[in-house]
Amino acid sequence: MTAVGTRSAAGGAASLLRVLPLAGASFAAGTGDMVIAGILPALAAGLRVSEAAAGQLVTAYAVAYGCGTVLVAALTGGMPRRRVLTWGLAAFTVVNAAAAVVSSFGVLLVLRVLAGLAAAACTPAAVAIAAEVAPEERRGRYLALVTGGLTVALVAGVPAGTWLGGEYGWRSTMVFVALLGAVSLAGAAGVPFVPAPPSLGLRRRLAPLAVPAVARLLAATVVSGIGGMMMLTYLFPVLREAGGVGHQQMTALFTLYGVAGTAAAWLGGRGADRWGPYRTLVAALAGYGVTLWAAAALTMAGGVPSAVLGVVVVLLALAAWAINPPLQSMMYGFARGAAAEAMALATAALFTGASLGGAMGGILLDGWGPAAIPLAGGVLLLAAVPLIPRRASS
Repeated sequence: MTAVGTRSAAGGAASLLRVLPLAGASFAAGTGDMVIAGILPALAAGLRVSEAAAGQLVTAYAVAYGCGTVLVAALTGGMPRRRVLTWGLAAFTVVNAAAAVVSSFGVLLVLRVLAGLAAAACTPAAVAIAAEVAPEERRGRYLALVTGGLTVALVAGVPAGTWLGGEYGWRSTMVFVALLGAVSLAGAAGVPFVPAPPSLGLRRRLAPLAVPAVARLLAATVVSGIGGMMMLTYLFPVLREAGGVGHQQMTALFTLYGVAGTAAAWLGGRGADRWGPYRTLVAALAGYGVTLWAAAALTMAGGVPSAVLGVVVVLLALAAWAINPPLQSMMYGFARGAAAEAMALATAALFTGASLGGAMGGILLDGWGPAAIPLAGGVLLLAAVPLIPRRASS
């Protein structure tokens, strides 16, 4: 069946029900990425490594996903998207199941790299399938459904994994992630067929880097990603230092973070439409940086009430998740004619920042303590602001 033929079957083969597993794929990948932050202490204790070392499991996943988004797309460019999705989900499920039984930190680190590569295969494939099978008048809803899986991972997947890790040990969290992959894999059999897209090659995919404004925006994404993601990776140790939180409180705080982040993504889009993407992005980055400094001050003070920590978590989420909509809007405007390639590079830049943030955060945690993480993060967020281009000619 051709893409045109698939679209004409609106309400049939291309119904929202049949693309629901695509949202499940992004939910599984998003949960697998972020859930380590909720089980960091339990995982470190179980594998007898420091929390700083355990944080490198986030780094490994982020490096693989960031690089894999571009490289895997180039390698699988000639394959039908459903096949890429199926193989990606199968690998994701097997790797996370294996992660639940290993006893070596080194082996687990390798498995996290493989999980990141698998996610880099299946998540873009899910988005591509949704875009191709959607009727013109419903494409926005189809894409919102798929990308919404990442948001639901923040609201439900990470808190659930955090709770499981606290109650039954970190291995139960990895089993949970593997089960999410297995359910999505089972549902992938009913996903509409989409033929292989034209192969672009690596040079074409990297072409937007030649546009100065795109290059500057990608640099800002990396720098801000370092500052922001190091805080999310080590949120548990930071809040424990600030207010002595345990797993039960952390589950509630991650849920609060997810709800606020969901609202922030919508607000970021509204702000980009009303005040312009440049102003909205600058405001979000500056607000995030200042809030991180406030978190650093509270962490150094210690004894912070849970209610105050809840407010801090909400403010962090509002600033962090308001960044992506205006950033994507600017990227689209700067890379006309190569928007898809630029968006892929933006994803790679974000995960590059996340991987560097995990590494830098571990160094700061070991050398200077938890308060150093939001302190340095605030500096990096504000340092990203001058890098943002105002115009395409920048």
